[in-house]
Amino acid sequence: MRLTARRLTYQWRLKLTSLALAILLWVVVTAEQVTTQWIPVRVDAVVRDADYVLAGGAEPATVRVRFRGAGRELWELALEQPTLVLAVRNVGNARTFALDPGMVRFPEGLRGVEATDVRPAVVRLDLQRQVTRTVPVHARIGTRSAEHFVLEDTPRVTPATVEVTGPEAALSQVEAVRTRAFEIVRDDSTFSQTVNLDTGGLRGLRVSAQEVRVSGRVDRRVDRAFPVMPVAVPDGYVPMPGQVEVHVSGAERAVSRLTLRDVRAVVVLDSIPRDVPPGGVAVPVTILGIPAGTSARAVPNRVRIARAAAAPPPPATPAPASSPGAQPARPR
Repeated sequence: MRLTARRLTYQWRLKLTSLALAILLWVVVTAEQVTTQWIPVRVDAVVRDADYVLAGGAEPATVRVRFRGAGRELWELALEQPTLVLAVRNVGNARTFALDPGMVRFPEGLRGVEATDVRPAVVRLDLQRQVTRTVPVHARIGTRSAEHFVLEDTPRVTPATVEVTGPEAALSQVEAVRTRAFEIVRDDSTFSQTVNLDTGGLRGLRVSAQEVRVSGRVDRRVDRAFPVMPVAVPDGYVPMPGQVEVHVSGAERAVSRLTLRDVRAVVVLDSIPRDVPPGGVAVPVTILGIPAGTSARAVPNRVRIARAAAAPPPPATPAPASSPGAQPARPR
């Protein structure tokens, strides 16, 4: 036993060096030896037909390709991850396409390797017909501008329409293209500025323009209060309270022209329930007479109404007393 251990440890450094040299020699010989190996390769589909567009990746997305070459180059090829480029032309009704080794694209410098087989040899592509539609462009005003300005009319967009191109199924969901939210930079009562289109939600679609010009007329937004406004109610009812405060918000030119004769606070008959309890019922107050583009609110926005008390009948007029000796009137 001791003799065996002594033989194994005798000149162990020399023996270890010999083993390392043997492994190195095996690696060198193997690296230069021509062999074959299956390597997974990603399929890259490229559609050359202008009437169709690729809606998804290939199925399967990765195939196995058998390569032939020196072992050293095959190891390098596996690290470089080659691709298989499938160029699709004249789609027609085809949805499955054949693969062949000649479609493999090699990294630069690997000239001694060739592709000999592909498994599976067929992939399926999700192709959709590509169409073009003309859709309108809608301007979108920023939040800060909407709080401080009122548009006197619909903003004018130039060009008013754009062409959108893409898969027919995706394009059928597009009703219009909006601009990015922008803040108005006005010159007196008008504005005209270039605005980018919002194409973030149009993935897979192409738009013929990236920006438009938006122009229009604006007025400063103001709020005007009418402190005392009588509340008009249908006949037979009494409001409590009988008056409210009315606030009108809108364009300064329109709001400043309003008078107490124009604005009215009313209780609509349809808002009153059929059975009104003796203590009354709360109903909403409606503001009438405000111009288009303005808004109004009453403070309070509801009043309590009750049925008006019935007026007592007028007292009966007594008949005049007859004097003594008077003769009763003869009937005619």
